Amino acid sequence: MRSNKKVAVIGAGNGGFAMAGDLTHAGFEINLYELPRFESNIAAIKAKGGIDVTGAARTGFAKLSLITTDINEGIEDCVAIMVVTQAAAHEEVADWVAPVVKPGQCIFLLPGSGGSILFGKVFHEKGVDSRVGIAEVLTLPYACRKTGPASINISRLLGILGVGAFPSKNIDWIFPVFKDIYPSSTKMDNALEVGICNSNIILHPGPSLLSASRIEYSKGDFYLYKEAFTQSPQKLMDALDRETAAILKCLGSSSKSSKDAFEKRYEKSWKDQLEIMAKIGNKGPFDVKSRYITEDVPIGMVMISTLGRLLGIPTPTFDAVIHLCGVINDTDYWKVGRTTTKLGLDGMSAADLKTFLKEGYK
Repeated sequence: MRSNKKVAVIGAGNGGFAMAGDLTHAGFEINLYELPRFESNIAAIKAKGGIDVTGAARTGFAKLSLITTDINEGIEDCVAIMVVTQAAAHEEVADWVAPVVKPGQCIFLLPGSGGSILFGKVFHEKGVDSRVGIAEVLTLPYACRKTGPASINISRLLGILGVGAFPSKNIDWIFPVFKDIYPSSTKMDNALEVGICNSNIILHPGPSLLSASRIEYSKGDFYLYKEAFTQSPQKLMDALDRETAAILKCLGSSSKSSKDAFEKRYEKSWKDQLEIMAKIGNKGPFDVKSRYITEDVPIGMVMISTLGRLLGIPTPTFDAVIHLCGVINDTDYWKVGRTTTKLGLDGMSAADLKTFLKEGYK
């Protein structure tokens, strides 16, 4: 029998460790699933039976209900399935989950960066029952780093969690499932609004790019939030934010821009919250191969840039950052990134896209 207290966490990276440990302490039964090729990520916690949690959330040893690489047992009877893998793995996870997910179960991507639309595409192609809920969340709930093979430190909590469903017409039955787990959460208009408003897309790649020489010279002794948010990077982030604002306006979203969503999430001004992050933020990135570039550029920035092209909205600042990050990492991020083509959106007008986001596949 499916239980409202039984939650599957997919992915045993930093975020998966933090979520599994914290929610166990909150009284949930947690199944932690990892992709078979990453089984080494869960070897230590399998031997120990759980995760040691320190820091800003609920702390202490968290004994997990199940730790597995079997997707069938990993999500069985779970009302919520939390996907906390790297965004590049979303399509693979959708393929794994599609044959075994059941009507009434809800999948949440944290963060999504449009991944819920990709899940919807995969599920449509594979004939998954439309009564499976799909949604994405503005961010992970935690800033966190592993401190050992079976331990995690949570340095801070990441504010009010915005949630958008795909299709958005399902939000009223999907959202209560998430809010029962994370009470500090709120509905957003649709999944694409959530993806565009992921502030990491604004906060990470541009300042990391402008700090590349400092990152490399410091050999790991670098704090992005403390060192990189000076006047010039702030101007770059402002320009990126204006481009998100133009796209959100075209879509009729209630969020005015990525910064606007960020301020609502933390209930503080952009300036005040960045000052807090500068004081307590983790060290890093340690090199230009960091996820601050290798994930946020191809997944988040490419999605926004190609969406701009689809809607006829210029995104010159996004385009420049994508190009230059590709140059320093010898990677064609346009080719490997999350484009509107990969999301199945090509050929849609703004009106078509709004309808699709609300109604989904027919």
